[in-house]
Amino acid sequence: MSELPAPHEREFIVGRAEEEARLRASLASGALSNGWLITGAKGAGKATLAYRLARALLEPEALSEPVSLQVPKEARVFRFIAGRAHPDLFVAEREYDEKNERYATEISVETIRKLNAFLNRTASAGGWRVAIVDSADDLNRNAANALLKSLEEPPPKTAILLVANAPGRLLATIRSRCRRIDLRPVPSTDIMNLLESELGLAGEEAARLAEAAKGLPGLALSLAAGEGADAVTAASAFLGAARAGDDVGRLASALSGRQASEKWDVFQRIILESLSDAARAAACGDETGLASLGAQALLDAHQSISTLFARGEAVNADRAQMLAAAARIIRAAAKGRAA
Repeated sequence: MSELPAPHEREFIVGRAEEEARLRASLASGALSNGWLITGAKGAGKATLAYRLARALLEPEALSEPVSLQVPKEARVFRFIAGRAHPDLFVAEREYDEKNERYATEISVETIRKLNAFLNRTASAGGWRVAIVDSADDLNRNAANALLKSLEEPPPKTAILLVANAPGRLLATIRSRCRRIDLRPVPSTDIMNLLESELGLAGEEAARLAEAAKGLPGLALSLAAGEGADAVTAASAFLGAARAGDDVGRLASALSGRQASEKWDVFQRIILESLSDAARAAACGDETGLASLGAQALLDAHQSISTLFARGEAVNADRAQMLAAAARIIRAAAKGRAA
C-alpha cells in the first residue's frame, strides 16, 4: 500500500466535528486562546487537528465550511504547510540525528528557545504566528520551563498548540495556561468508512482493524497500511492458543527478527489492551470470551505480561521465550478460573 500522508499533509479528519465547531466559534468571536493542549491516545488525530487549526489561523479566508476547519488542498496555506515552508508556522519536535540515523529522545531547550524567538518576530503577513509542539510529552525539563515563559506572557496574535499523549506528565503550570481539547475514541463505523475511503478496505477486514484500533483513526490506518493486520491476526491467535494451553511457538518466527519490529510492537499493544479491556468487561459482569477469566486474574496477567515485555525489551530477550512465558501467565489465569 502507498505511504500514508503525515498529519501536516492530511486534508481531512474523522470524528472531530464537535471539537472543530468549538474552535470555529472561538475564531469567529475573536476569543481564541493563545495556548491549546490537544490530548488523546496515540493515533487519535491530535497532530492532524493541530495542523488544521494552524491553517485556519494563518489563512482564514481559505476555510471552505462554516463550522469546521476544512481547508482544501489547493489553498496556498495548505500547500505551504504540507511542504513545511510556511514562514509563520514553527514546529517543535524531536530532531533527527543524521549521523546515528535516529531521532533524539526528547525535545531540547535549544529547540524551544528557537520557538520563543520565532513567536517574538513579526508575522510575514501581519497576522498570526503559530507554533506546534509535537509532542509535548517529549519536552525535557529545561525545555518545558522555557516554553512556560511564552505561555505566561504570549506575544499578541500567537498560538501555541501542544500535542500530548500523556498530559498528566506535563508541568501543572503549563496545563493551567492552556485550554484543553480531549480527543475521545471515534465510532467504529466512522473508522471503517475511513479505511474504505483511503485504503479500499471493507467488510470483515475493515471491521477487524477498526475493532483493534479502539476508536483511534490514525492507529487504524497504520494497522492497515503496515504490518498491523498481521499483528492483529497474530494477537488473536496467541490469546486463543494461550487460553487453551496450545503451543504458541509457531507464532514466534513471524514476530521475530529486526524486520518484524513494527509487527511486534503492535502485537504487544494489542495483547495488553485486550487484557485490560477484558478486565473492565469482567468487572461489569461480562463472562464471555477473555472476560470469563475474571477481572482480578486479568489485571494480574496484564501486570505480569507488561513487566515481562518491558524487561524482555530492555535486555533484548528472545521473543519466542517471551511469548512462551506470556502464554503460561494467561494459561495459569485460565486454570485458576476453572478451578
